[in-house]
Amino acid sequence: MSTLYNNTTARDHADNSFHAILALPPLLDGHPFIADQRWLDEFASNAIIPQGIEYQGGRRLGFFYQWLWQQLITHHPCYELLAEEIQLSVDKRTLGAVDFLVNNLKTGEVEHWEVAIKFYLAFEQRWPGPNARDDLDKKANKMLSHQLMLSAHPAFVEQYQAQFGQISQRRLIMQGRIFYPAFDDYIGSGIQLAAEAAQGLWCYSEQAAKLNLKPIAKPEWIAPPRYSQIAEEPALITVSNPTMAIAPDDKVWFVMPEHWPHSSMKK
Repeated sequence: MSTLYNNTTARDHADNSFHAILALPPLLDGHPFIADQRWLDEFASNAIIPQGIEYQGGRRLGFFYQWLWQQLITHHPCYELLAEEIQLSVDKRTLGAVDFLVNNLKTGEVEHWEVAIKFYLAFEQRWPGPNARDDLDKKANKMLSHQLMLSAHPAFVEQYQAQFGQISQRRLIMQGRIFYPAFDDYIGSGIQLAAEAAQGLWCYSEQAAKLNLKPIAKPEWIAPPRYSQIAEEPALITVSNPTMAIAPDDKVWFVMPEHWPHSSMKK
C-alpha cells in the first residue's frame, strides 16, 4: 500500500493507522448491535499495538481496515480471535461472510463482529459515499439486518456452532467520517449518527480552487496527515475523482467532481 504525501514507511503507516482507529469515534448510534463510544474506549484502553509489522494484503481500504482490526483483536488481552472471514453458503448460493468470531475472555461468550470504514457526504436528504451508489442508510441496514444475522442463520448454526459455540453478542464496528457541504445547507438523512462522529467538509472541484487544500492518497484516509506533513504536495486546483484533502487549519475535506453524485451513480 503506497503512500504519496511524504516519506512514511509501510511500518509507520501501519502504526499511524492502528493509533487512528483506536481513537476514531463510531459513525452511528441507536442500535444494540452498534459498538458505541464507551465500548470503543474500553477496547482501546487495553489494546496492544503490534510493533514492526507491515500490511501485505489487497489495495482496497476495506481490506486494510479489516487487517488492522484482526491484528488488534489478536494482540488484545481481553479477546481471542476464533475465526475470520467465514464464508456461508446454502445450495451453492453464497449468503455472505462473517468478518470475525471472537471469544470474550472476560465473559466467556462468543461474539460476532462486523467491521467497516466508511466516508459519507451530506447531499440533499441522503448520505452518499464518494461512490454515490454507496449510501449510509442502505449500508447500515444491510450490516445490521443481514451481515450480523448471518451467525443466526440455520446454515451457520448447523455448520459452525458445534465448533465455535453459540453466538451471544453481535457488534457492528463502523468508523470513518461524515462530511457536510461547505457551501450548501444539505444535512443528510435522519439516520441516528453518533454524537462523537468525526466530521469534515466537502465541496465541488471549482469551489476548491482558492482553498489551498492539499490532496492525500487513499491509504491515508484512515489516518489523515497534518497539513505540514504534505507541504511538498502542490495545492489542489481541480479533480476528476473524489479526493480527500487537508486544509491549512488541518481540517479534512472531500473535493468532488462537478457532476457528483449523479455521474458515479450511472457507472
